[in-house]
Amino acid sequence: MSPSSNTDGLSFFSSLGAAGIAAAINFPLWRASAIAHSGFTPPALPAQSMTFLPSSMRNSASLYKHAMTGPFPGLPAVVGGMTWARCTIFFGSDLLRSLVKETGTENAFMVNVLPAFTVSSFVQVVNMPIIRATITQQDPSFKTSTGNNMTTVQALKHIYSNNGIAGLWHGTSAGLLKTVPKYVVSIVVKDYIGELQKSRNEERGGQIGKGEMAMQSAQKSLAAGICGAVLTNPADVIRNEMFKDDALSLPQTLRNLNKGGWKWMLRGVDKNLIAVAAPVATTIFLTDLFKDVFGNEIRESGEVARRATRKLTRRFTNAEGKK
Repeated sequence: MSPSSNTDGLSFFSSLGAAGIAAAINFPLWRASAIAHSGFTPPALPAQSMTFLPSSMRNSASLYKHAMTGPFPGLPAVVGGMTWARCTIFFGSDLLRSLVKETGTENAFMVNVLPAFTVSSFVQVVNMPIIRATITQQDPSFKTSTGNNMTTVQALKHIYSNNGIAGLWHGTSAGLLKTVPKYVVSIVVKDYIGELQKSRNEERGGQIGKGEMAMQSAQKSLAAGICGAVLTNPADVIRNEMFKDDALSLPQTLRNLNKGGWKWMLRGVDKNLIAVAAPVATTIFLTDLFKDVFGNEIRESGEVARRATRKLTRRFTNAEGKK
């Protein structure tokens, strides 16, 4: 196996593992964000359990209590969808970026923006039916005829039977508007800060400790996650409003939201800072960590294999020489 194959394999499995862990940890936070952006009303907490909280915090407390207690509709689909999506976006963007660099172009847009834009657009379109179904599942009033929570498959069938195949991709324009800029911003910030850190480390001789390396990765990850979450919050609101009414187009949705002023742009931003920034930052940080840990193991294993090969070669050569 070539060194580049080892590197690509390490990057892929590091991204996959990091994305899976981040998705599993993040599910309750994603659920709270989906409910908040959609304007769904979670069941209220009993009044006696809220007395110690300020009135301004009671709605948030009800939301997070509902999001973090079972049942968890859509859990397998959300975790699976987030895992393959983030792995594909981060690994695919890095791979495509390296391929673009190999062409010799120095165009900043082609190198820094186009790879993330292309891969995240593809992933968003493919993932759209799952996103649509799982967000719909978070509506507390969305039940089967027997009063149970719908499964993701049942939600997909429900959307298809009522709105046809186009209904599964309703809101794609808003989804692209929300997801693509989020990942483009996150990846551009990640790469930019990574290049700055690399140049500073080289100026210092290139020798940095494990602790400092982890700190730099954390700084890069947090900056990328926060920038991506805050800048795209309005698109989250637009997309989830479109999910609530299949008759609404993007312009109609914007007109309806603007009737109440610009404050809709901040709706759910506090939840987004947690639900979006946290998993993106976690994925980037854990990917760096896994690449460092397992990369060292691969290098050490390779060195052991090379030493063993040289030793066997010398023995064989000496044995041949004695004949």
